[in-house]
Amino acid sequence: MRLTRTHYLALTLVVLGGLFEVFEQLILSALGPSLEKSLGIDASTLALLSTVSLIAIVVGGISGGVIADVLGRRSLLAVSLGIYCVGSVLSAMAPNSVVLGLTRVVTGLGVGGEIAVGLTYLSELTPTKVRGVFVSLFNTISAGVGLFLAYAYTLLVIGPFASAVGAGDNAWRWAFGLLGLPAVLIFFFRRYLPETPAYLLSRGKIEKTNEALTRLATGRLRLRSGDIQHYVDGRTVAVSESAQHEGSAFQALKSVLTRPLRRRTLALGIAAFLAWGAEFSVVLLMPIMLVNRGYSVQGSVAFTMVQNLGGLVGCAIASYGGFAISRRTVVCLGSVCGAAGVLAFALFAQGATLILVLGFLFQIFVLLVNTTIWTWAPELFPTRVRGFGTAVVVNTGFVGGALLPLVASSLLQGVGEFWVFAIVAVMYLGLALAALFVPETHRVPLEVLHGSGK
Repeated sequence: MRLTRTHYLALTLVVLGGLFEVFEQLILSALGPSLEKSLGIDASTLALLSTVSLIAIVVGGISGGVIADVLGRRSLLAVSLGIYCVGSVLSAMAPNSVVLGLTRVVTGLGVGGEIAVGLTYLSELTPTKVRGVFVSLFNTISAGVGLFLAYAYTLLVIGPFASAVGAGDNAWRWAFGLLGLPAVLIFFFRRYLPETPAYLLSRGKIEKTNEALTRLATGRLRLRSGDIQHYVDGRTVAVSESAQHEGSAFQALKSVLTRPLRRRTLALGIAAFLAWGAEFSVVLLMPIMLVNRGYSVQGSVAFTMVQNLGGLVGCAIASYGGFAISRRTVVCLGSVCGAAGVLAFALFAQGATLILVLGFLFQIFVLLVNTTIWTWAPELFPTRVRGFGTAVVVNTGFVGGALLPLVASSLLQGVGEFWVFAIVAVMYLGLALAALFVPETHRVPLEVLHGSGK
């Protein structure tokens, strides 16, 4: 099937949703120094707030994956985005760190569902030849561009915008609250996205499958009944595995943790745990470490923003890799380079120039690895548990992102910066080892990987 306007619209809207959710994941880091000043919290409390948010992302992602495998991918995208909007606005009104933690739970539930289901949606919707490119573009734009824009957005709000509206110490509230507004438009436009044909076919919905395939093939978002082409019929559809195995999260979990899916789930889950843990440890603590070195709040955020431009380069390389290079090669080489990069930062990043250059280079490898894992995950599971399996892998990563920064913040306060970076380097070497046990999926059609695709 050729790419049409419908494919590009789906990519655009899913990516925009992911972009604002990356803002939500990074906002605690970007606002860390401001929150320390306004709410009287320290690095450990900030890490705890991040942990609470990420645990909520895990819960939202796992539960969202289960629901998406039962009710559909498209519905979960809209619901998750709505939950995220509510959480953003509530965060802006939090009177203290405890209430802020509770509101971050609401936000995390929406973010978790959005990420896991978005990956599954794009993976199922796009043709095999460009599947890796489309899924990696999700992370390239949402994470690569988002890593930069999150800090640029924060600088704008706590700087010129705060001065214009007289926000003062409450500028951080505006930073949270304004993030709820653009997502409303995405929620509205997603009404026009089709459900994935793979999901519909797995549920035996032949008429709706043909409607979705027609919308994808023609690029038309609205169809009359006479426009629908009959690509599949009842004779071409085998008994759906999802119809045989409909049911609970326990059944889905049993499926991804028994052969033949167990090895890939555990191996890529471990890789994601270490990758997300390493990223969040550095991203969360970097502005605080720079303030500790004597830079201003705005200066530390600006440094981190420029460093994160490297993430955009890494995502772009991963997008090319998704088309031309095996997943395992990209993850293993990127992880080894990430370990070397973070050690180079620990040993030589003295002065503004080296902080920017070495931080930039490290972020290339961070997003190169993470983007490829995002691409790899939905390809490893059959349709009936693809949403849940992807959610397990991605949210195992968020567990790492929730727990390992607590270790990193303790090391920062106890023994200093170097050991934070040293433990991150060890994480990347472990990640490379885990990736060796994950099946290769590069440029293999989903129906070939998983039999009938169900």
